[in-house]
Amino acid sequence: MSVFEDMESEVRSYCRNWPVVFDTAVGSRLTDVDGRSYLDFFAGAGALNYGHNPPALKKPLLEYLARDGITHGLD
Repeated sequence: MSVFEDMESEVRSYCRNWPVVFDTAVGSRLTDVDGRSYLDFFAGAGALNYGHNPPALKKPLLEYLARDGITHGLD
C-alpha cells in the first residue's frame, strides 16, 4: 500500500475525477474548456466565502504577487 493510500482520509466524499476540465471561474460559476458554464457546488476553501476571482481581492492579490510576496508558508 502506498503512503497516499495508507494516510489519505476516507472521510472525503468528493470525487477526484470529473468528466470536464475547468478553465476559468468568476463568482459562483466555473467554465470548462469547451465554454460550458457550471454553478460551483464544490465549496472550495478559497471560493466558498468570496466566490472566484472577486474584483475587490483580485487587484490587491495581483499587486502582492507582482512585488514577489510570499505565496507559501507554514501557516
